[in-house]
Amino acid sequence: MARKKKTGDDKKTVFTPELDKTIKKGGAAISKILKSDPDGRCIRDLIEYHLREIDDGTRDDLAMALALAFDEVVEQTIALSLFTNDPLVLAEYERVGMPDRVLAFLRYLVSLYGARAEDAAICLEHPDGLKQTHFAANYDETGTPRSITMKLTRADNDSIIITDEPDSYLFLVYQLLGQLAGIEPPDAPDTSIKDALDSIGGKVDDRVRDGARDSIKDGIKEHKS
Repeated sequence: MARKKKTGDDKKTVFTPELDKTIKKGGAAISKILKSDPDGRCIRDLIEYHLREIDDGTRDDLAMALALAFDEVVEQTIALSLFTNDPLVLAEYERVGMPDRVLAFLRYLVSLYGARAEDAAICLEHPDGLKQTHFAANYDETGTPRSITMKLTRADNDSIIITDEPDSYLFLVYQLLGQLAGIEPPDAPDTSIKDALDSIGGKVDDRVRDGARDSIKDGIKEHKS
């Protein structure tokens, strides 16, 4: 429902004319709701209820509930800003002329529920996808880093924790870069990402080669002894 508009060498996301009309209607409808319910409590209660627990049905359930409780244009206006959790969407709302009071209310909704709503959208689109990563170095009594603990959290909030030596992670990164290199880039790839991957790939490749040489040397020493 959104498209890309070129401005010189830059690109920015703007809404289609059809979506512009929907958002304007949604803004007007939400404005009427706020006249009788200044805090928007009826909307907030509905959102809070459906975001208490997140699974792959949460996004659709909340969208349907908003449409049933209010109407489709209200649902689309609220859902788009919530599930994207992107300030650019709210900037587009401002561009189409949404009333200030409604825009402030939607900003408040996104600040309250945007992160969880985005989790719900990710859980629907990629139920087995990666939601969050966390890494921590583990040090011995001398302050020397000896291992790394990695925690991977899935979209459904299941997680796995792995603690291993740095070299094990080094080979993991090496394998991941190999897989990424085999994926066809989009039509207009972000060169900054490509440059970063090239830089990291070069460092990892050198480190892996050095590690392999050291392993061979250690193996020779053990064989001789």
